Amino acid sequence: MFRALRNIWENEFFKNVATLISGTTFAQAFSVIIYIVLSRIYTEEDFGVFGLYMNILNITIIFSTAKYELAILLPKSDRDSVNLLGLSGLISVGVSLVLLMLVIPFNDVICRWLGSDEISTWLYFIPLSTLLVGLFTSFRNYSNREKRYKLIAGANIGQSLGNSLLKLTLGLVLIGAAGLIFGVVFGQLIGFLVFFGVQARVNRKKAGWLKFSEMKRLGKQYSLFPKYNMWQGLINNFSGALPVFIFSAFFSTAIAGFYTFGYMILYRPVSLVASAFYQVMFQRFVEKQHKEAPILPEVLFYIKRTILVLLVPFVLMGIFAPEIFGFVFGEKWIEAGRYVQIILPWIFMVGLVMPLSFIPDLYKKQRVAMIIDGVRLIARLGGLVVGVVMENVYIGLALYSGLSTLAIGYSLFWYIRLVKNNPFGESPVKTLEEFDG
Repeated sequence: MFRALRNIWENEFFKNVATLISGTTFAQAFSVIIYIVLSRIYTEEDFGVFGLYMNILNITIIFSTAKYELAILLPKSDRDSVNLLGLSGLISVGVSLVLLMLVIPFNDVICRWLGSDEISTWLYFIPLSTLLVGLFTSFRNYSNREKRYKLIAGANIGQSLGNSLLKLTLGLVLIGAAGLIFGVVFGQLIGFLVFFGVQARVNRKKAGWLKFSEMKRLGKQYSLFPKYNMWQGLINNFSGALPVFIFSAFFSTAIAGFYTFGYMILYRPVSLVASAFYQVMFQRFVEKQHKEAPILPEVLFYIKRTILVLLVPFVLMGIFAPEIFGFVFGEKWIEAGRYVQIILPWIFMVGLVMPLSFIPDLYKKQRVAMIIDGVRLIARLGGLVVGVVMENVYIGLALYSGLSTLAIGYSLFWYIRLVKNNPFGESPVKTLEEFDG
């Protein structure tokens, strides 16, 4: 047994995943502890406004890099990756300026659509958050390419701790959602500065590789990412934001707040582990494609092990979530625990499948992935509309969760079929002309 554990630890794949997870486990644990306090400082209405802010941001960040940050890992040439990093950064700056010009004249209109006047002031911070997230994800993917997993863990720690500490501090002196939103923006800034500080020092000479002509060439070569991945991401993130938008507009900001709180407590640890596996598996499988090595055995091994790991905690949470939320966060959050029970199957599938979501990129199947997510968006919206018509938030959320679970399950089946039918993949650096031909 000890030999088996030692062999797992010595395996590069698991060592890299462990570095990412262990590097942020303390920060995430600290965040959960902080939420025990935050749940007693902020109201459900505050979390509702915060949920609106975060879900608007989840939509705008899709445009922040036009998804070119995903292409940073793919070229064999490091020079090309540096120029893709530069291209992503330039797009982030441009998109943020456009957002600022849109928020100023259309602030009132957006507030009416969302059914919340409280979000008005915070809309002006969306362009800044969009810029910081775009730069953060671009640097993170380049660091992933270089296998700088300790740097990624450090940036995650800085982001998480900065976020949590400012939320706590401002929550004691400011009224409303201000502390929650300022905390997020501050954490985003810290995370970006960690990446920028280290990369600017370590790769200073590579800045000379940046050329606009190269960025333009690579923009055309990897045009499938803005053509399909960007719109797929928009569909997916808008689809994920639907509960908050609809609950706020048709029920109340408080209900949106209960959902936001429960979702965040459940999703954060799942996202921590899934994101670590995603980053390491993406980098590893690209390497295997370059070497024409099969990846199906690793995909199947990952699926089996992950199901075993997730099953027990999810079953326990499914049984005791309201009691856990009431005991840990206070009785007023029992309702959030009930929402958690409803969305558990969906979040389970997210934790299982998200680390494999790069597979369509490896096989140039972004268009099909976009169509699948489009169907999921329509199904989810239909489920929530039924809840609105019946004036029952539980029915709407249950349909949303159930349809999401089925759609993600189909995506997993499709991923396995893709890998099985293409054991060695195809070159991830083909030009668009080669692909279309």
